[in-house]
Amino acid sequence: MVVHFLELAGLALRNLRGYLLRSLLTTLGVVFGIASVVTMMALGRGAEDEILREIDKLGITNVILNSVKPPASKSANETRNWVSSYGLTFNDQIQIEETVPGILHALPVHSYTERAWEGSRKEDVLVKGVTPDYFVATKTGIARGRGISADDERERRPVAVVHQQLVRSLGHYGDPLGFTLRVGDQLYEVVGVLEDEEFRGLMRKALSAPARAENEVLVPYSTVLTRIGTRSYTRASGSFQATDIELNQIIVEVEQQGHVVPVAHMLRTLLEKLHEERDYELIVPIELLEQRRRYAAVFNVVLLLIAGISLLVGGIGIANIMLATVTERTREIGIRRAIGAKRHHVMIQFLLETVILSLAGGVLGVALGQAGVAAMEWWTGWEAKFTLDVALWALLVSCGVGILSGLFPAWRASHLDPIQALRYE
Repeated sequence: MVVHFLELAGLALRNLRGYLLRSLLTTLGVVFGIASVVTMMALGRGAEDEILREIDKLGITNVILNSVKPPASKSANETRNWVSSYGLTFNDQIQIEETVPGILHALPVHSYTERAWEGSRKEDVLVKGVTPDYFVATKTGIARGRGISADDERERRPVAVVHQQLVRSLGHYGDPLGFTLRVGDQLYEVVGVLEDEEFRGLMRKALSAPARAENEVLVPYSTVLTRIGTRSYTRASGSFQATDIELNQIIVEVEQQGHVVPVAHMLRTLLEKLHEERDYELIVPIELLEQRRRYAAVFNVVLLLIAGISLLVGGIGIANIMLATVTERTREIGIRRAIGAKRHHVMIQFLLETVILSLAGGVLGVALGQAGVAAMEWWTGWEAKFTLDVALWALLVSCGVGILSGLFPAWRASHLDPIQALRYE
């Protein structure tokens, strides 16, 4: 049986080699179809991995609460002195820690915008007062030096952790550790350098990061409250306004991943009772993950359907050429049947020809798709992930296309009447 199969495979290869140009043109539809499938699958995998990393940076067991300005033009607490008060409060943090079960910490964050300067160089920065646990909760990496320590927090030390790019933009190109950073009328000693990373839109929004991530300055939470307080002032176009926000953010760490959604529901209920105005937002990374996964799944299905159209066209092309081949080789089929070939021999031979054609197109398509993935990454900056299983799936699909497109031509060839086939001219 194996010998017969190998003989039929060899005969199929010889027949295809005899019409090399036609065989190559026949496979082009499969080549471009498989290349499209490979490219789309690689883009889908890359997008999914990017989403996972983005959500993971927020902390899969975290619930993030941000202060936001209420929808009304003026908040209920706004006074005649143009001081608007809204957002999360110290009492919110206390209530969360005392009444919500299943949480590890409710980490407070207080931030304000200010201008850092050195000589004639200036940069707008976002100063964030954070506790030592903030770095673990948000997976904020330290490239050099150290983060905020418990001693820094307890003693209200004027220390800061920054991106190296901020120090360079202020004109200091030496070792950033030990550099005295001037922020407004405050002086901070740089004790740590953050890892350089590209902040995505979702993460920037959730963590209230600035548009330029390198302009973020992390200092001890107690230092900000002692030196700056909760009130900040802005002047623009001759107008003056002050805002009083006790906490810009609360990061709630949940004990177990399975408790995140119930804790989020309890937090929503609690904040609805404590805040008549909707001056907060609640972000649940695990819910964002599921939502983005659904979007990614729909996106992948649409892309694969588009690529499948190319494969359908390629399969129709193979079937069309093979039907024409059956007509051309009618006399050959009659001779083979006359000397003892069975119907299944003829059918297997034609099926092998279509599978070899589509498989060759699949191999070329995988190579072309891999090159296309690399070119797209270089040209657009999108992330794509080409893996071995993507290539294997593409090859299996190409084999399936070959079998489906060759079934009818092979059946037709095997059911030709031998006598009529011998008389065919």
